Amino acid sequence: MSWRRNHPVMVVEAQTTGALAVIRSLGRAGYPVHAVSHQVGALGLLSRFASAHAVAPHASEPGYLDWLRRYVDAHGIEAIVPSESFLLGIRAAFAELAHLLPTGNEEVLYAGMSKYDLFSQLAGAPHLPPTLLLADTRVLPSLHALERLGAPLYVKSDGTHATAGEAGHVYACADADAALLRIQKLAPRFRKLLVQGHVNGRGVGAFFLRWKGELLAEFMHRRLHEVPHTGGVSSLRESWFHPAIREDALDKLRAMRWGGVAMMEYRWDPETERFHFLEMNGRFWGSLHLALQSGVDFPRLLLDAFFGRSERAPADFPLGVRCRHTFPMEVQYVWSRLKDAQLPVRARAWSALEFFLLGADPRVYSDLSFAGDRGLWVEGLRRFAAEFL
Repeated sequence: MSWRRNHPVMVVEAQTTGALAVIRSLGRAGYPVHAVSHQVGALGLLSRFASAHAVAPHASEPGYLDWLRRYVDAHGIEAIVPSESFLLGIRAAFAELAHLLPTGNEEVLYAGMSKYDLFSQLAGAPHLPPTLLLADTRVLPSLHALERLGAPLYVKSDGTHATAGEAGHVYACADADAALLRIQKLAPRFRKLLVQGHVNGRGVGAFFLRWKGELLAEFMHRRLHEVPHTGGVSSLRESWFHPAIREDALDKLRAMRWGGVAMMEYRWDPETERFHFLEMNGRFWGSLHLALQSGVDFPRLLLDAFFGRSERAPADFPLGVRCRHTFPMEVQYVWSRLKDAQLPVRARAWSALEFFLLGADPRVYSDLSFAGDRGLWVEGLRRFAAEFL
């Protein structure tokens, strides 16, 4: 629509697949999109849906805020689609920039970004994995307290509670002894930590856009392939629906008073129907292209609402739509299975064959191959081949 041309939008972290999907969504809708990244060769900077592009300092660098202020003033930026590193980098100036951010209020936003704060707020809620909150890392937990969580264990840090602006990470630990050693190493760098036990199941996600208390859009998917194949980030997913997980995710968002977009990640066991909430991402997610290919245009709906033109997307979306990140992630998935000696030879051979069958199936979308911007698929393949060779 013509009115969108009057609202320039900045999309940061243009090197990520999620930001690329945002650039394509907003550019397709008619917004002038300024793609920004600290990486010179970021794919999002090359997108045909970006009206302008810029290389910026990293959000953690001392000169970033000054650069941001100059760019916003020079180009009349009226909205910024943030990333986690961006929000951590501007926290001292959040009040100054809040009018540009299509998010909820500061307290709720940063609490949702913190793994520790999130599970502290949800303590006692149903469908949580075995959890230990370390409120002060100067006091180490007992080995017994860690053993009660089972094995393996996951020690989770986040940038919100870093002592020196460090990004968070998840560390897999074989047992309580390994977890305690990891906590000792992290304690000088993080004030608070979260430790959780293992839960069985496959990865599924529930995605929402809530604006001023109203649900504007929703979507769900399940992971078909992960990197590595034993569990990790998604390389192939399909649209999917599970009413109980949807309701649980919405209950948690309402309890947090969340506004904006959110990805709620779960582990679901199809044999027992048990599920556990693992984490929330209060930003646009890496698999966003699947939602776009399924007709749920989260970025456009968010920015339209931000500019006072709210629209409710249809609650129903097509099921079974598949989308994958072919290079390098699907290749990494196949490789993780090929080198796993515990898998039967036939299963490993099928993984390699399946890779080519999926590539030949016109019903399977690719993250990088997007209508009007397919050149980035070729560029992604070229970069992968160059790095592989």
